[in-house]
Amino acid sequence: MPKQLGSRRGGKRRWWIVSLLGVILTLLARFCNAAATCSTADSEALLIFKAGFNDPGNILATWVNGTDCCSWTGVVCDSSGRVIRLSVLSPPPQRGQPLVRNPNFSGVVGASLGSLTSLRSLDLTNVNFSGSPIPVAWEGLVNLNFLQLFSTSLGGRIPGAIGKLVLLETLNIFGNFLPHTLPTEICQLTRLQTVDIEADQITGSLPACISAWKNVSVIRFTANNLSGPIPPFLGDLSALTILDLSNNHFSGEIPSTLAKLPNLQVLLLSENRLTGQIPPALGTIAPLISLSLNQNLLSGSIPPLLGSLQHLFGLDLSTNHLNGTIPAELGNLEALQTLTLYSNRLTGNIPSELGNMSPGVEIDISNNFLSGLIPQSLGNLVQGSLTASNNRLTGGFPIGLLKLGSVILSHNLLSNLSPTDPLPSSDQTTLSFLHLDYNRFTGPFPTWLSNLTQAIVILLNNNNFTGSIPVSLLILPQLNFLNLSSNPLATQLPAARFTSNVGILDVHSSGLHGAIISSFLSSFPNLFQLFLQHNHLSGPLPADIGSALSHIIGTLDLSYNNLTGTVPSSISNLTFLTSLDLSHNNFTGPVPHTLEASTKSINKII
Repeated sequence: MPKQLGSRRGGKRRWWIVSLLGVILTLLARFCNAAATCSTADSEALLIFKAGFNDPGNILATWVNGTDCCSWTGVVCDSSGRVIRLSVLSPPPQRGQPLVRNPNFSGVVGASLGSLTSLRSLDLTNVNFSGSPIPVAWEGLVNLNFLQLFSTSLGGRIPGAIGKLVLLETLNIFGNFLPHTLPTEICQLTRLQTVDIEADQITGSLPACISAWKNVSVIRFTANNLSGPIPPFLGDLSALTILDLSNNHFSGEIPSTLAKLPNLQVLLLSENRLTGQIPPALGTIAPLISLSLNQNLLSGSIPPLLGSLQHLFGLDLSTNHLNGTIPAELGNLEALQTLTLYSNRLTGNIPSELGNMSPGVEIDISNNFLSGLIPQSLGNLVQGSLTASNNRLTGGFPIGLLKLGSVILSHNLLSNLSPTDPLPSSDQTTLSFLHLDYNRFTGPFPTWLSNLTQAIVILLNNNNFTGSIPVSLLILPQLNFLNLSSNPLATQLPAARFTSNVGILDVHSSGLHGAIISSFLSSFPNLFQLFLQHNHLSGPLPADIGSALSHIIGTLDLSYNNLTGTVPSSISNLTFLTSLDLSHNNFTGPVPHTLEASTKSINKII
């Protein structure tokens, strides 16, 4: 995942959290400030802070000189009138107008907050400092135990002076700093319980002195540029529940000492340059609920001991160099909701034991070298998903898979669609996405396809299907995309009248012959892409093609056929098309004048 994308996703989660925190702090402010009168010095400091920003959203509208600052939005005072909590939560840019640095302000923006010496909690979210550094004056906030600077566009570097905030328990910084190493003074913050420094261009290695963080339960350095090995001493931080070092440049092996962490619930080491094998000892971290090692250079086999993690909710080992078979022991992970093993070098069969996992589990084992039959037991994963494309799977299609929500088996060697078990009942058939393209299926389309009343996408292209196109398939109520192309159908387009909700229909290169009839085209009121090129269609186009397809807004490709006659003038009614291709046919006569005038946005014509 790109760093910016990961940051945006993290940003959405944190915005919800900080919004809730803002409501709580507002309620606290009303309770705590009832009998307090704001300190004059604190009031002046807050007004100077306000003057440093433009406030088009009136976030600080209540901050008025001459009024009690203890009643201002986001301000909480103690009984003596000193400000102890400050929470400025601007709306995100896509929802409102956050505070933006006032370019006319003289002095260091935000420096005045350093005189709020009783401050215990400082939360600035979506306050745009426009590249200004963290003010050195904030080293005076010696009573601070909560500091959150989320999406503030702060610049410069994290100053070493942060080490003077020795009472700090929570440090969350999500900024836009210059590349720099983590200041070693941060190790002086021995009371830290949560450290979240994300997307801040921190470089170098993790300093050994952070082994002093004996109380820390959360370490998150996501989306930085940290490098070097993952320090083994992290295994000594026994209070850790979350360790997230993803999206960095860490190299070397995963230290087995991480297995010593008795309370670890989340271990995220994805998107690094880690090598070597997955330590089997990770399977002994009993509380683990999420393990992500994807997008590294890990090799060797998947440790069967990972099947002992009974609380594991997500396991992602994708995009590595793992080999060997999928351990049958992974079927013991009854709490698992996502198993992601794609883009490795795994071989052998799909273990039937995977069918023992809970219904709803999402399995992605695509882009490997798996072979053999698909286990019937996977039909037990009701409403889950199976993605096993780009393997070497053979044999038939287990009909029980129709009870899943998504089945993607493209680019395999499957050859049989005849059901060997009873078809699931209509209320059990929940399949929305069925990809069987690029296999070796033969014969007519199976009749059970008409049972897929929840299907949205069906891909059957690049097989060896023959025979007619079933109308029962075209009229599936939810179907939006149907691809039957590159099959030797050698048939005509359906002549029966029907109404289809299909939006994309692709039957190119399928040996279609005969005429294109008006009733067929008008059967698709929601059609926006129609691909019939490279067939043997013949005869003239329907005279009313323009009205039959007047709603089409995307692509109409009839090229490389044997169509004859003149191009009907009604085709000029297709004014919403972005691509029209009638080339390589046997049309005669001129192109309709109105069509020539409307082809500025059309890619091809005759």
